[in-house]
Amino acid sequence: MKAQVFKRILKYIGKYRGRMTLAVICGFIGTLFNIIAPSILGKITTILYAGILDHKWRKEDGVYFQRGSVVLGKVGCIVWIMLILAAIYLIAWLFAMIANSIFAQIASNVVMDLRRDIDEKMHRMKLNYYDTRTNGEILSVITNDVDAINTALGKNLYSIVTQSFTAIGVLIMMFSINGWLTLIAIAMIPATLLASGRIVKKSSENYKEQQNLLGELNGYVEEMFDGQNVVTSFNYQEKAKTNFGKINDALQGKAQKAEGLAGSVMPVTQAVNNIGYALSALVGCLFALKGTLTIGNVQSILQYTKNFSMPFTTFAQMSGQLSAAGAAGERVFALLDAEEEIPDPASGKVPEKTDGAVTFSHVQFGYVPDKLLMTDVSIDVKPGQKCAIVGPTGAGKTTLINLLMRFYEINGGNITVDGVDTKEMTRHELRKHFGMVLQDTWLFEGTIRDNLKYSTDREVTDEEIEKACASVCADTFIKTMPGGYNMMLSKGAENISQGQRQLLTIARAIIANPEIMILDEATSNVDAHTEQVIQNAMATLMKGRTSFVIAHRLSTIRDSDMILYMENGDIKEVGNHDELMKLGGKYAVLYNSQFG
Repeated sequence: MKAQVFKRILKYIGKYRGRMTLAVICGFIGTLFNIIAPSILGKITTILYAGILDHKWRKEDGVYFQRGSVVLGKVGCIVWIMLILAAIYLIAWLFAMIANSIFAQIASNVVMDLRRDIDEKMHRMKLNYYDTRTNGEILSVITNDVDAINTALGKNLYSIVTQSFTAIGVLIMMFSINGWLTLIAIAMIPATLLASGRIVKKSSENYKEQQNLLGELNGYVEEMFDGQNVVTSFNYQEKAKTNFGKINDALQGKAQKAEGLAGSVMPVTQAVNNIGYALSALVGCLFALKGTLTIGNVQSILQYTKNFSMPFTTFAQMSGQLSAAGAAGERVFALLDAEEEIPDPASGKVPEKTDGAVTFSHVQFGYVPDKLLMTDVSIDVKPGQKCAIVGPTGAGKTTLINLLMRFYEINGGNITVDGVDTKEMTRHELRKHFGMVLQDTWLFEGTIRDNLKYSTDREVTDEEIEKACASVCADTFIKTMPGGYNMMLSKGAENISQGQRQLLTIARAIIANPEIMILDEATSNVDAHTEQVIQNAMATLMKGRTSFVIAHRLSTIRDSDMILYMENGDIKEVGNHDELMKLGGKYAVLYNSQFG
C-alpha cells in the first residue's frame, strides 16, 4: 500500500488496540515456537550423526541394528526430543490459529468501519460531487475499491505481523549459531529488494490505472443499463458494444500487466534466495569439515536461511494485492476527503412562526466561485402566495430552488424562511418545512405504503395515506394493483407507469403536509386528463400554503400571485400574468409563442 494509505488504514486498526495486542502476542508466541523447532531438529541430526560415527551399522530385513547391543540411550534421547518437537509444533499451530482468527475479525471490522464512514460521508457531501461523477464510478469506489482493501487486509494482516517476527527471530537464532553464515543471508536482502523493487513499483502503477478503468467501466455499464430504452430506440447497440469493448480491453490490458508483473516478483525473489541458500550450504559444509560447526548446526542454519528468506518472498508475493489495495485506498480516501457541506450550527434557530414567508436578498451564486451564475437576485414571497418560475432551459430555475433548500451554498446575500436566515437553521429543520415533487420521480424498492410514508418521520395512518392518494386520483390505480397499497415496487418502480410514479410522489408530498410546496414540472409526465385532475388537487393542496412552481406549460401558472421570468441565472421580470403581459417583455413573448 502507499505510505499515506497505509497510515490511514493503521488509524482504523488502532481502534482495536486490545484485540490487536492479543493477536500480536499470540502471533509472536506461535512464531517463536516455529523458530525454535529447526534448532531442535539440528540437535536430533547431531545425535544421529554421532551415533553413526561411534558405531558400525548393518541392514538386515530392512531394519537397522547395532552390532552387540541397541543404542537405547541415543534412541531414547531422539524419541524424547521428537516428542518435544511435536509439542512445540502443536503449540505453534494453536497460537497461530488464535492469532489468525483475531486478525480476520480486525480486518472485517476495519472494512465495516470504512463502509460506515463512506455511508456517513455520502450524506455530508456537496451535491457537485455527484454532479461531476457517474453513479457507477461512485459505486465502484464503495464496492470494488473497498473489497480490494478487504482482500488485502483479510489475507495479509496475519502474514505481515508473523513474517516480521519470523525475520527478526530467525536472524537472532542464526547469529547464535554462526555469524558468517548469517551475513550471507543478510547480504541477499538488498539483492532481493533490488531485483523486485522496480517490478513492484511498475505493478503498483498498473494497479492504480486498473482501478480507475474499473470505475470507468462500471460507470459506463450503469449508464447503458439505465438508458437501455434510448440505446435500443436509436439503434446504438453496436456503438455501445464497441465503446464497452474499448474500455474492457484497456482494463484487461492493465490487469494483465499488473498481475503479470506482480506474479513475476516471487520467481525473481526465489531465484535470488536460492543462490543465497546454495552459498550458505557450501560455506556451512566447509565449516563442518573443519569442525567449526556440527552437522546439526549446519542443517539448522540452512533451514533458518530458508525461513529467513520466506518473509521477503511472502512480502513480494503479497505485493500484488497490496498494490491493488493501495490504488483502491487512494480512491476511497479521496472520497472520504472530498469537500463537505458547511456544518450545521451547533444550536440552529427555529422560526417562531411557520407561515411560509420566503425572502431572497441580493443573492449571488456560481457553481464555480469566480464565474457567478446569479449576480443579484432579490424576491419577497409572502405567506400563502403561489410563485411561478419560468424561463428557457438553463435559466437557473431549478438552481433557485436548490439554493432555497440549501443544496448549494450561496456566494453572497442571504435567504430567509419565516424570518430566519437559512444558514442559521439546521438543514433538517429547514427542509422539514418543504414538500417537493420533482420532474424526475424517485421511488425505492418496497411497498407503495412504505414509499408514501417516506416523506415524514411521524406516524402516518392508513386513512391519511388513502385520503392523500384520493386527492390526486392515485387510489384508483393502486386498488387495481395486486396487493393494493402493499404492492411491492421494483427497483426504480419500473413495474408501474411514469405517470403513476408521478402521482405517488405527489401523494407523498401531500402526506408530509409542509408549509411550503415546491413543484418542478410536477405534471410533465402525465396525460392531459390526469394533468387536469392533478392541477385541481394541487390547487386545494396549495391553498393557504406558499408554493414555488417551475413550469414550461404556462397555462398551469396563469393564476400565480407572482411570476419570475429568469434568464442566464438572473430574474429579468417579476409580476403576475396580467402585469407581465401588459409589460410586453420576454414573458409575453414566451407566452404568445405557446398560445399566440
